[in-house]
Amino acid sequence: MLRKSWIPAYFQDEPIFGLMRTTSRSESENFFFSQFHKQGDTLCEFWLRFENAMDKQRNETRRLNHESNSSLPITISEWFIENDPADLFTRSIFYKIQEEIVSSCLSMQIKKMSEEIDGVTCFEKKDVKVKDKLFKVSVSYNHAVRTCNKFVMCGIVCRHAFCGLKQIGVGKFPKSLVLNRWSKIAESGTSSLSLIVSEDFLKMQKVSVMVSHIWFDLRQVVNKAGNDIDKLGHVHSTIKQLNIDMNDRDGNGSVMLKAKYLASVVGRQPTS
Repeated sequence: MLRKSWIPAYFQDEPIFGLMRTTSRSESENFFFSQFHKQGDTLCEFWLRFENAMDKQRNETRRLNHESNSSLPITISEWFIENDPADLFTRSIFYKIQEEIVSSCLSMQIKKMSEEIDGVTCFEKKDVKVKDKLFKVSVSYNHAVRTCNKFVMCGIVCRHAFCGLKQIGVGKFPKSLVLNRWSKIAESGTSSLSLIVSEDFLKMQKVSVMVSHIWFDLRQVVNKAGNDIDKLGHVHSTIKQLNIDMNDRDGNGSVMLKAKYLASVVGRQPTS
């Protein structure tokens, strides 16, 4: 019980995305594999049972992917912003976001609201579930910054931000708050590996927003293409041409990209 309290508090400024809560994750994996393995297995038996365990996980992943892509979950609130997460995120992540949306409508009290300055409105809010603490939130139509740091730590927009977005009349989920790792197209990969090693927070934030916009727009294009082979072929050929153009611009293609990645890690361009 104590670990459940102090781990989120200690790591609230770190982007750990909920991976470091307790030992429950490792204990769950141990329990899962213990259903397939037992002491005294030979190497051949271990390999065959390990493959069976992985096949079960792959089948479960395919089942969940099919569930997310073939249907939409039921929305609870009448706020239009709830429709975007249902289409963008996996089912389990959507339910967590839905819980925050509902709590923003039922559990939040606005204590102070500033005038809009350069498109940004600041709020001081009281959460009825947290005693003697005010949360500060700055929101615009495209972004939200809050003191609870739940988005930084877990990658999920908190109820305080949703309350501010609702107050200023935002009806679309801001693209800057969409993380690729929680989206339905996360398996497609992302080109934002360098964000992990960047020390320039402002640059990292701008690049993160831009990457989110690219993935968001790409998903919209693929959705519009649907099952039309000609449209999908046009999208694919356009992406391939962009890839060729990027390789021509960098000179050596993947070699140049690898060198840039190493430079971002060590802080200088590596010599030959």
